[in-house]
Amino acid sequence: MMNKLSGLALVGAIVLVGCDFEIVDNNAPTAEALEGRSALARAAAGIFSQVNNDMQGQIQQWGIYGREGYNLQGNDPRETGEEIGGPQDPQGRAGAQWGGKYQAIRTIHSYLAAIEETAELTAEEKAAARGFANTFAGWQFYRLAVRTGPLGIPIDVNRPIDAEPAPFVSESEAFAHALALLDSGLADLGRAGGEFPFTVAPGYTGFDTPATFMQVNRALAAKVNVDYALLADCGTSCFQNALTALGASFLTTTGLPGSLSMGAYLAYSSAAGEPQNPITETLGSARYFVHPSIGAMVQQRGDGSDDLRYQNKVRQRSADDGGPRSLNGLTSDLKPVMYNTNTAAESTPNQDADIPLTKNEELILLRAEANLGLGNVQLALDDIDLIRVNSGGLDPTTLTPASPTGDIVTELLYNRLMSLLWEQGTRWVDARKYDRLDQLPIDRAGDVVHPHMLVPAGECDARGLNVPCTP
Repeated sequence: MMNKLSGLALVGAIVLVGCDFEIVDNNAPTAEALEGRSALARAAAGIFSQVNNDMQGQIQQWGIYGREGYNLQGNDPRETGEEIGGPQDPQGRAGAQWGGKYQAIRTIHSYLAAIEETAELTAEEKAAARGFANTFAGWQFYRLAVRTGPLGIPIDVNRPIDAEPAPFVSESEAFAHALALLDSGLADLGRAGGEFPFTVAPGYTGFDTPATFMQVNRALAAKVNVDYALLADCGTSCFQNALTALGASFLTTTGLPGSLSMGAYLAYSSAAGEPQNPITETLGSARYFVHPSIGAMVQQRGDGSDDLRYQNKVRQRSADDGGPRSLNGLTSDLKPVMYNTNTAAESTPNQDADIPLTKNEELILLRAEANLGLGNVQLALDDIDLIRVNSGGLDPTTLTPASPTGDIVTELLYNRLMSLLWEQGTRWVDARKYDRLDQLPIDRAGDVVHPHMLVPAGECDARGLNVPCTP
């Protein structure tokens, strides 16, 4: 467990079997190639690895779309052009963050088929493996549903390579499919024995048995339900389902503030050959910057200092580090340092820093969202205050259940942004969820805020459709 993902990773490895030197294609393994306990264990490692797919792209692109940050390095004009000013290009960035997720889903389908064929796993071990795999299949479909929004996605993708392309389904059907997979995973985890038939990847400390991994499954299901309620009009039933899922997750209000960081993480490492944290960098780097509008909205503590979350995650670049950087009419001097090693004197890159997949702080705010959606306003405010006080070091909000709903939503979204900054593209997704895309800042005349990503050009071509397309 000292090595992180590459010691376990399936993708890109060459596996030598016995003395026959049989080369297995681990980039797209077939069920036939995954014979035996050891091959299945390697495949499980690949599934864990593929959960990390596109995280840098998601954090950056959704962050740029939602004015959470900029990439001002200047080596790709799309980052200050297409992604902020438009138009979107389905052959470029707007068509990204698609293939990697479907490759991960294909790996899961091969893994599930191989599980059913093997005689080397017990019935309980097969249930554990299915539960793990379907949890991450549901998560990948959820990420695709959010990515493409009302354009929908294909879900019936477990087809022969020479079959017709899978039809697109609606955004609502995509969310429902993701939830069905998560629920199927939960049921299998409940039938499993005490251990997984593989080594659980780093980052899942405390959630490395089927019984404890069920809590991660329910945390992810709660998130999917809340977003389904707000993005695809599932409404009351999804809010209630989210609360039920949170009750079976690892959400806790004991041990605050330390327990806020408890959760499952995408693991990175500075060891040779390991995947390194893709966001961390020096203050002098010209790449990543926090959008200046975030600095302008920071709330102050009772002593006049900034919200602790902002203090811990953002640092103003001094003249010695280069000061403000401007590129193509965009300017910022705020650097994201949430993955750095920070002291009062300096901030240095930390390639070992993990990125949260799901954490207790987010779960408490998801509970606030669900309760607000159900009209349980005081319960929502109570959870917002838990985060304000314990994570931000702020005083409790002065809002009450009689306050305008818009003001309560604004406070909720402020806390979600500060708590989840540069972790998942929160500001863009939340603006979509609460019909606030028009409230995101416009930096230059003619700039736009994109409401979703596009269907990749390759998907249009495969269906004989003009690009861009809405299958």
